[in-house]
Amino acid sequence: MEIKKQDHREIAKDLDLYILDEKAGQGLPILLPNWVIIRNQIQQFIRQKWKEYNFQEVITPVLGSKELYQISGHLSHYQDYMFPEISRNNETYYLRPMTCPHHCLIYQQKIRSYREMPFRLCENSLLFRYEASGAMKGLERVRWMELADHHIFANVESLKEELKRNYYFIKDILNNLDFAIERLICSLHDPQNKEKYHPDKELWQKSEGLLINALEEMKEETKLEYLMQKGEAAFYGPKLDLEVKAADGKYITIATIQLDFLLPQKFNLQYIDKEQKLQTPIIIHHSPIGTYQRFISLLLEQTNGKLPLWLAPVQLVILPLNDQEEIKKYSENLHKELLFNNLRGKIWSEKTLNYRIRQVYKKKIPYYLIIGEKEVSEESLAVLHTYSGKTKSLTKENLIKELREENKVNYKQWMW
Repeated sequence: MEIKKQDHREIAKDLDLYILDEKAGQGLPILLPNWVIIRNQIQQFIRQKWKEYNFQEVITPVLGSKELYQISGHLSHYQDYMFPEISRNNETYYLRPMTCPHHCLIYQQKIRSYREMPFRLCENSLLFRYEASGAMKGLERVRWMELADHHIFANVESLKEELKRNYYFIKDILNNLDFAIERLICSLHDPQNKEKYHPDKELWQKSEGLLINALEEMKEETKLEYLMQKGEAAFYGPKLDLEVKAADGKYITIATIQLDFLLPQKFNLQYIDKEQKLQTPIIIHHSPIGTYQRFISLLLEQTNGKLPLWLAPVQLVILPLNDQEEIKKYSENLHKELLFNNLRGKIWSEKTLNYRIRQVYKKKIPYYLIIGEKEVSEESLAVLHTYSGKTKSLTKENLIKELREENKVNYKQWMW
């Protein structure tokens, strides 16, 4: 019963976040306005982190040509998870399952210098993967998704430090969202699996050695422990998965860092080193939160839907006690001031007061206040915090001031 209570699918119903309709298609969620608010807030926060960590944002097409995925190797290694080809007038395209081939084309536009390295690209990318029907679960696993996607093109000299830097970048983001990493998985290839993995032993030795070496150094610096799993690497290189626990007790990967020596060779990517010689860069694939769909579903389970103010779709509800003109006008003016100060407020005046209060708790809205004759005449508002049950008396000016302060992106700092 407790698991059901914490399951993101149940919480999402109460918060009006998404719908799944067979007429739209299996695994194709329709995301509602409240979900978009949460997603936009997280995107805004991550975009700020991109600036701090010197990423450059790009936008690439949701389609890729057959030739693109033949070069990248996805058609030979990943086709079972791709939607069928789209052909017209002797042109063949695929809905993209990832953005790395497109980002390689951006890097490829010119020969770069070692001075430009690491070259960091990021994108909020729409991806399409044909997941098996039985594998789909709410928003955790779907067939269309939006990924906070990052590709770093690094030279050998900067690779180890860049791996560590990427771990701290992810840790910075997750710490702000109060996510506890339960375990780290270092995924290596299985040399016996010739179909899944490319056969270059030297490349695997080099890439896995670098990743393990970086992890060992971080272990000393951060007391970090990790597990190694053979046969779980991507077809192009080893990876580090950061995992959290879902409401059902299962481990779920929330973020990943992947090393890739293969794709730069396939696209013939190059840079000029200090000796003026041409060298091949290494790609780090990573995402600090994975897909927005999965991340938000995990966030709902972590908080039981009680989101911090900056993420809550509706932050405060105004409940007029009756239909008197003065009360109505005061409520409307307060609502306008909230909107003017970038606060998400609503007026609920339909049905009984008790019904409206129950809805506030059901939809896990952080604050509400009741406007009656006393509030209008005395200009003192009794603001109730639904998460803690505490009430605070504030003037309208102080209410807005305190809400604005709490609305800053700082998950751990609550107003009360």
